Amino acid sequence: MSDAFKAMITRVRDDYVRGYAAWLAEQIKAHPNGSGEHLYEIQGQTNFARKLARVDFALSDGDNAQRLTFASKRLVGFAPTEGEVDGLMVRLSPFRWEDAVVEIPGAIWDIAKTTNWFNKWFGFVGPTPAVSPRGRPGEHIHICAWTEPGQLRIDFGSAPVLAVLELIALAKACGAQSVEIRDVSFVPPSGEGQ
Repeated sequence: MSDAFKAMITRVRDDYVRGYAAWLAEQIKAHPNGSGEHLYEIQGQTNFARKLARVDFALSDGDNAQRLTFASKRLVGFAPTEGEVDGLMVRLSPFRWEDAVVEIPGAIWDIAKTTNWFNKWFGFVGPTPAVSPRGRPGEHIHICAWTEPGQLRIDFGSAPVLAVLELIALAKACGAQSVEIRDVSFVPPSGEGQ
């Protein structure tokens, strides 16, 4: 992967982390009993990679706590670009770190491999969920995702750029010939990204 490509992904992540850190400080001040990157169990049927997920802020402990979500106000601008990464064509469009779509046209995300990737970057230490120290986002991972056969919609949270690079490698392992990373609000023109 070219340094320019990684730099674009890094800009998107850094913008998100700065915004989230400021927002989290405001939430902690307003809700002293709350916690950032709160872990909870998803009840019932779900297409999340795991039954566990993290939320940006919870007003109290427990699965039924009121949850708050941080959302970026803007996309970090750059011209859509594409290039080859380890033999795989990757198309990168502006996206929000917390609302990205990683699509593998003509291929299907392998559930076991995707779950292993998810578990690694979700912040588990063995079977134990890792938790960021209060008020210090980014020390552990916050990823929520859901999948359709060829599409992963994901909130990368405080995950490093390396998680995205490993997801591209995973796409190749799932049989993808190409990968598109875009914002959930961007819908490719008919015939593209399908």
